[in-house]
Amino acid sequence: MPAEHSASRRRGDSERQQTRGRLACLRCQRRKIRCDGDLPTCKNCRNAGVVCADGLSARLKHLPRAEISSLKSRIVWLESILRQRCPEVDLENGQPQDIDPAMLDMSLEPDTSIITSVDDTAQIITEPEDPPETSRPALEQVLGGNSSSAHEIGMLSLGASQDSRYIGPSSGYFLARVMLSKNCDSISGDEAQKNNVYIPGELIESCTGPLPLPPRPLAQRICDAYFEFIHPQYPILHHQTTLDAVDHMYQNDNVTPVMSFQVFMVLAVGATALSMRSKARLPNDSYCLAALEAFAQINIENSIQGLQCLLLLLVFALHSPSTRFNAWYLNYQCLAAVLDLGLQRNITVKSGISLLQQEMRTRLFWVCILLDRTICTIMGRPIGLRDEACELRLPLEIEDAMLNVPQDGSPSERPLGVSYSIHLFRATKINSEIKYVANSIVQEAPRYAYPPQTDIHGWQKNVLQQLDEWQSNIPLDSQNPNEFMQLVCQLRYHGLCLLLLRPSPAIPKPTADALVRCYKSATESIQILEQMYRKNLLIHNWVSLHGLVLAVLTLLYSVRAEPEVARVTQADALMGTIVSALGILSATGEHWAAAKRCRDILEDAAKSTVQWLQSQSAPPSLLQPAHGRSRSSRANVQSTNEEAQRINEDMGMPCFDPVEMENMFPSFDGLFGDGEAVNIDVMMQSLFQDFIPTTGPE
Repeated sequence: MPAEHSASRRRGDSERQQTRGRLACLRCQRRKIRCDGDLPTCKNCRNAGVVCADGLSARLKHLPRAEISSLKSRIVWLESILRQRCPEVDLENGQPQDIDPAMLDMSLEPDTSIITSVDDTAQIITEPEDPPETSRPALEQVLGGNSSSAHEIGMLSLGASQDSRYIGPSSGYFLARVMLSKNCDSISGDEAQKNNVYIPGELIESCTGPLPLPPRPLAQRICDAYFEFIHPQYPILHHQTTLDAVDHMYQNDNVTPVMSFQVFMVLAVGATALSMRSKARLPNDSYCLAALEAFAQINIENSIQGLQCLLLLLVFALHSPSTRFNAWYLNYQCLAAVLDLGLQRNITVKSGISLLQQEMRTRLFWVCILLDRTICTIMGRPIGLRDEACELRLPLEIEDAMLNVPQDGSPSERPLGVSYSIHLFRATKINSEIKYVANSIVQEAPRYAYPPQTDIHGWQKNVLQQLDEWQSNIPLDSQNPNEFMQLVCQLRYHGLCLLLLRPSPAIPKPTADALVRCYKSATESIQILEQMYRKNLLIHNWVSLHGLVLAVLTLLYSVRAEPEVARVTQADALMGTIVSALGILSATGEHWAAAKRCRDILEDAAKSTVQWLQSQSAPPSLLQPAHGRSRSSRANVQSTNEEAQRINEDMGMPCFDPVEMENMFPSFDGLFGDGEAVNIDVMMQSLFQDFIPTTGPE
């Protein structure tokens, strides 16, 4: 009996709690009558024939209950459409995070002035608060002060809960710091927050999932795109072996995890290239997710096939803006596999391996070295595996189809596909030398290292001659030209020229000839990218995006730093080149939000530089005669720069004295003040926060 009484009491308490938990509607509150809380309309409001709205104590205020019911019905309807047209979307799991209440107050009418961008990571990245304004230190104080903070020039915070990441000299941070010190102010702070509405990453990622193999004709087109555009740059796979694996996949005949992974990754990378060329949306991310389902079953650490899988992931990370793979760490995993498998040593058929095994070992070694040099140059970090630790033999000029056939002597025809790969490998050695000499932070080499360059400008001219010779030997077949690879090699040439000639720790003050050459190479790079874009040959990736941004920065820097470049440069021509670059960045922004952010910052910097150039040529009294503008005459240059300094101060733009550029590099960290440095970081974060995700592969 007491037990029944206690149970009845608990039920009564529960009913009273539920009754008290119900919110009386607004009408019942005002009339102070009992409300039954029925939805969408309570009994009292239904009898009176009036709208039933929640009471004043509710956060939803006067939102009618009928509207809430209508919204719920609409959600059910939208979910039914998703289930029908996107069956891969899991509506039960991975619900979106709570939405900021401020977003609920926004008008339903779209605001065309706001550009929405999607965060590619799994977290909501919020813009940092505006930094406190700081006064600009005097130039003399900075140049004469302690330069111990020089290494902090590239310490970027890519996540609120993570330590800063190092971005070094070859990344172009110096040029961004110099050229954008005054221009980023108008784009930072509140405006940056207004132009970027971030959406929870889980909500975006839930819209993609692994997909099965596409129809065979489409798969063939995707594979053809991979071997036409990706394979000549990164010969990771053997062509015929991969095609055989595709056949096995469609026949479901003895499919291994390695086979499944590599085929789906070829589809993922190839679909990325094909979709950019054909302007068609292909599910490259879904193919990558399908490949990852077999990743755990692969022997990654101890096999050539495992290294191939890692390299495919790394190449996909360079081409996909939505990947969550950390390219920097993947690069070092590949280098670890190279050393573990002994690919840095020249093991030939004399050791008992086949010609196919010999060539694949050599090719994979060079692909790893090429990617390492590329990523380390973009990030401005030391290279991972030095040249002197390896036997730098090159692959044989034999096409894939002939690797399984015994070779008697040299091939009768030069195989053009592998020739492009070998030629890019040769450029990689030049890239290594530039990184060693020009971009080393410590110029005094230890006694056990190679002797330092005593004539740094002579070394620079020698390397430039090597690059010119490399360009003149780019493979060419008049009967069957590969225009895409021709342009890729030309871009590689100009990119290395810019890396060699622009300011570096070894040469902080380039010569006049070097800056003139820098200007020409930067212009050529932009023109080649525009040509590729107009011909649907441009495949947007992190290498092309970083190269384009650095070309624009170098272009603007050369005009501002070298009077001879400014004298011979027409404002209209400079404006046309900049417009082309900004147009490509706008097109790239369709794939990467980072490109849009960089474009806005570079556009303002370009406008200021063009205005400065016009002001230099407009009043004749401000300029020295052409014959009086030699670099050896420091008095004339100083006089000209004093006039330019006055104009630039009126325009709010810094003027760069060539005489002071020599001392600027080691101590420019504090040159423009902490507040402006944070604004410069906005663009560099745009380049690297997606390139190095805040989360690694899962």
